[in-house]
Amino acid sequence: MSFSRPPNGVYWIKTPVELRAFINLLKKFRGYATTLITLYINSERPIPDVVNLLRSEWSTAANIKDKTTRTHVQDTLERIINNLKGEAKAPENGMAVFAGFHMINQGNYEWVYYVVVPPQPIYTFKYICDTAFHTEILEEQLRAGVVYGIVVVERGEAVIALLKGGQWEVVKTVEFFVPNKHSAGGQSANRYKRQTEHLAETFYKVVAEEVNKIFLQIPTLKGIIVAGPGPTKEDFLEEGGLDYRLKDKVLAVVSACCANEYGVVEAIKNAQEQLKESEYVHAKEVMDRVMYYAVKKSDYIVYGRDRVLKALEMGMAEAVVVAEELGEDVVLEVIMKAEEKGVKVEVVPRGVEESKTLMQAFGGYVALLSTPVWVLEQQIQTQAAEAQ
Repeated sequence: MSFSRPPNGVYWIKTPVELRAFINLLKKFRGYATTLITLYINSERPIPDVVNLLRSEWSTAANIKDKTTRTHVQDTLERIINNLKGEAKAPENGMAVFAGFHMINQGNYEWVYYVVVPPQPIYTFKYICDTAFHTEILEEQLRAGVVYGIVVVERGEAVIALLKGGQWEVVKTVEFFVPNKHSAGGQSANRYKRQTEHLAETFYKVVAEEVNKIFLQIPTLKGIIVAGPGPTKEDFLEEGGLDYRLKDKVLAVVSACCANEYGVVEAIKNAQEQLKESEYVHAKEVMDRVMYYAVKKSDYIVYGRDRVLKALEMGMAEAVVVAEELGEDVVLEVIMKAEEKGVKVEVVPRGVEESKTLMQAFGGYVALLSTPVWVLEQQIQTQAAEAQ
């Protein structure tokens, strides 16, 4: 499937969801022999140097014996050179070029050309000719995405979770017997209190050991949220022995009901401001805005594929929201159409609960409009009448 390109021919990938969709799309293409070209250019590499290298590769390709392979490689190199000529340098994050003739079947080929600016910098220069595009560097950016740690602690129980991309997961649960505080009678009261406090301190240390073991192995850990009911979260930070490198990463200490999955969800909710860079939290904010429009500004929202694409086509869409669940071909089709119109697209990941709402209630497509919906309907009717 091919997509129309934005005017400057460069796709600026902004989110992990978009990057994931692009990678999945690129993996579908296959060339005749080693004819698909992958080119990674870091921002330090002058484009004229790249063009000179490609010209040298064009000359070398003249020695390829197989005529189809030779023609495809030289034609692809020529087109890349023509597109790069006149440019001084790559964008700050570098760029990746994927070009060649996709073999639909023997003797039937489709020209493919994508220039991608990824959300994180490319640090290397690579030129590869192969039967498939090489997406490893882009995939590494997905793996190296921002990660947040979440620790929910209550008396005798704790969960350690990771929030990455559009989803979170519990990676460790800790249970340890700590008696409830109560007033024991007689001479045993003080001794019982000391024993209970000692067990609580031991429990916090056990939790801290697990947290240190897990979180210190994550180089892209952005921050940590510590949560729990009552004073347990503060007690854990004071007495648990959390590594100083992790203490420096604690972004917030918030309330949460309990040390289980419900507590993790509540911790994320109560720390939304600190987690605003998280794809998961951002997706929830996007869907909150969609629901606000659906309830309070229903004259400025349309949904469903046909209405949303019409709103884009007619320049009436202010923002578009689509579900990743629709598939990468669909997501990229909307992104490309929106880029042509200068409209921002938000992609709601599969891992976010609200994705189900987007699919079930809105068919996976929503457009927030700059004009009332009746103006769009009027334009659609006029267009239909003129076509008859």
